[in-house]
Amino acid sequence: MLAVLAAILADGWLLLAMPVCGYGFAWFAHAFVERNRPATFTHPIWSLMGDFHMFAMMLTGRMDAEVERHKQGPRLADLPR
Repeated sequence: MLAVLAAILADGWLLLAMPVCGYGFAWFAHAFVERNRPATFTHPIWSLMGDFHMFAMMLTGRMDAEVERHKQGPRLADLPR
């Protein structure tokens, strides 16, 4: 959000910093903590949709319940047939 504000107030070229500001920490964590590749590189649209969905869940206070639900592992109904 700060990159957008800076681009509006100062220079439009700062919009190029948005992906690094928005995803830089996540990319670092994927590479050095989780040791995997983020979906951003292979499925950018799905990744962005997932980010907005997770953000909406945080705003509505449902994210903690979702994290707890996924700690239990896959449900039988979620497994492929």
